[in-house]
Amino acid sequence: MNAEESMRNRRFLIAGTAMILSIGMLYAGKKHETENQDWVGKPYTKWDEKQAAGLFNNSAWAQVKDFRGQVQGMHGTVSDAGGPGTSGAITGTGGGTAGVDVPEFSFTVRLFSAQPIREAYVRMLQLMNHYDGLPADRQHAFDQKTGGYLNQDVSQRVVLLLSYKTNDANAKRDMDQWFNTQTTETLNQNAYLFSPIAGQLPLVKYFPPSQGGGLGAQFIFPRLFKGEPILQPGSGKLRFQLSYQPQINQTMYIDFDPKDMMYKDQLAY
Repeated sequence: MNAEESMRNRRFLIAGTAMILSIGMLYAGKKHETENQDWVGKPYTKWDEKQAAGLFNNSAWAQVKDFRGQVQGMHGTVSDAGGPGTSGAITGTGGGTAGVDVPEFSFTVRLFSAQPIREAYVRMLQLMNHYDGLPADRQHAFDQKTGGYLNQDVSQRVVLLLSYKTNDANAKRDMDQWFNTQTTETLNQNAYLFSPIAGQLPLVKYFPPSQGGGLGAQFIFPRLFKGEPILQPGSGKLRFQLSYQPQINQTMYIDFDPKDMMYKDQLAY
């Protein structure tokens, strides 16, 4: 693949990802019915939009954490402790955006090393591009563009993708700047993965959103501890921790429960 073709593929995937994440807002707060196994029995190429988008945006492999905060504005400090599913009150930085009394922040952390998440992503790209009705040669060309996601070698790593949104434009600008200027070195005492088998695992590599093809910030952790998997069926939860992020100003915890993460008779993470 030459450089020009590679750039076209990258633009295609970034544009598609932006649409996928916007579609994901429709599924915010709607937990994917992992107990309903009809989607598991189908090849991913047969999933409909509801199945693929629900799995990609709010499922056992895609956990959502919401925060509501307080901001100092023209009318004084307004706060909201948050409702069900939120993580309590936070203090925003930078004074907030005019007209926004209570800033709201939503983070989605996806286990992108898990096969079903990558299949859901590719299936959504397929549906947006009317893949099922394409002639065989165009389907093949499409498969060439997206095959890298499906065939990633994750045998040595756990890949987490973090995306976010907020109703506060100033906070969004500051968050973009913060996540895009972080490095593996600046986050190695801030971002952790906790395994019920291995304990605290160090961050191996960080890629900012600007390098993530539109999928968000990428955190990579080791998949093995002393040669053994860090997660097993029946073990405790896998926890991602981001100890500090200026706009939410508190520790973020995201849990993944292995009892809900079986896919095709295997633990997928």
